[in-house]
Amino acid sequence: MLVRNLDFLSIPKEFSKVEVEIYNNQSIALVYIEGKGYSLVLKEDENIDSVFLLKTDILPNNVNEHSDRQDFINVIKMLLDRIYSASDIKEYEKQHQEHVFLRLMDLLNEGTEVVMISEETSKTYTDIEKGFMKLEIDIMENKINSLNSSIADVSSDLQSTVNNIEEKDWGNRIRKTINQQ
Repeated sequence: MLVRNLDFLSIPKEFSKVEVEIYNNQSIALVYIEGKGYSLVLKEDENIDSVFLLKTDILPNNVNEHSDRQDFINVIKMLLDRIYSASDIKEYEKQHQEHVFLRLMDLLNEGTEVVMISEETSKTYTDIEKGFMKLEIDIMENKINSLNSSIADVSSDLQSTVNNIEEKDWGNRIRKTINQQ
């Protein structure tokens, strides 16, 4: 019998969401999924343009010294670049990615503008839930493929070693036979 515990796929029944208006009815929402990571959602009015999943253990109250911090900020920069690409505003009027990151995290910490979303109240919840499940499965598949590749390399090296030993053994037998005559 084969048994698999799928607890790693289960996620909380509610997510915390905060949102920051960026420019021209476009905003970035940050959804915190406890124990899993975050989702960054690029929205125009109430229409979702993009959803990014960030699997990380950064906590909203401790973002300064985390190794994933810069990657997180780079995703926000990519979203900001997308927002500003269609606009003709001066550089100094654009919001800086690190400030947006810190503001989103502060909003989560303060809790005053946090909206709790669930499967019943938000389609975004369902998209994120399915996305995290797919992400976990993709991570497992990558690990399995890496393991299979390593096994194939070891098997190939072992076969090569066996072939070398056999060639040396046959070479030694031939030399002995020739030397005896």
